Amino acid sequence: MIRPVFFDFSALNMGGVVCRNWMLGILLFLAGCAGPGFRQEDVTTVIIQPASEQIEVAHEPFVLVGRLAVNARKHHFSGGIRWQHTGQSDEIYLFSPLGQIVAEISRDQMGVRLITSEPAVYQAQNAEYLTSQVLGWELPLAGMQFWVRGTHFPGTVAEKDLDKNKRTLAIRQDGWRIVYQNYYPARENMSALPRLLEFSRMDVKMKLIVDQWQGETRNDVAVDKALP
Repeated sequence: MIRPVFFDFSALNMGGVVCRNWMLGILLFLAGCAGPGFRQEDVTTVIIQPASEQIEVAHEPFVLVGRLAVNARKHHFSGGIRWQHTGQSDEIYLFSPLGQIVAEISRDQMGVRLITSEPAVYQAQNAEYLTSQVLGWELPLAGMQFWVRGTHFPGTVAEKDLDKNKRTLAIRQDGWRIVYQNYYPARENMSALPRLLEFSRMDVKMKLIVDQWQGETRNDVAVDKALP
């Protein structure tokens, strides 16, 4: 059950996330970007069965800063996102184009909490149900923590399209289709990280541009605020 309570939202201070030319970037982003350039004969499709022993990938921490656009029936969102992930928790901030916090989503062993700008707090056992009820669109957090890193959620069957270098071009899993439009260049001892992704399922469509990746043991591992 979702339980609303009041919360002092003014205590959160997440300044410094608004990048220059934000409004122009959002307009270009929503207008759409060109798809990945690859020939069909270069694509290999594989079916991957569940493998629970691979779930330790979820424990690898990251910090993601970028821009998110959502189109879902009568509900829409476009703005910034900052996502800090560990194996035990997630903390996600959604921002308006001008930098105000629209929502904070946090997950830990007790469940998921969503704080809106009213302010009010809502709680549930999973982010998918909570975001659908409060925001009007589903954030598929269980799978998305893997998809944003260019891999599949190991707990269910996945269908993946790979290029000739074995890099993921698309994933179809749990009713979602994830298309990887662009990657950052690979670095030494580190595979290429996604830069532009598109998520779709039935009447929900999301686009994510990752402006910055951070890891736990190194500083910025990828930074690029230019649009594709």
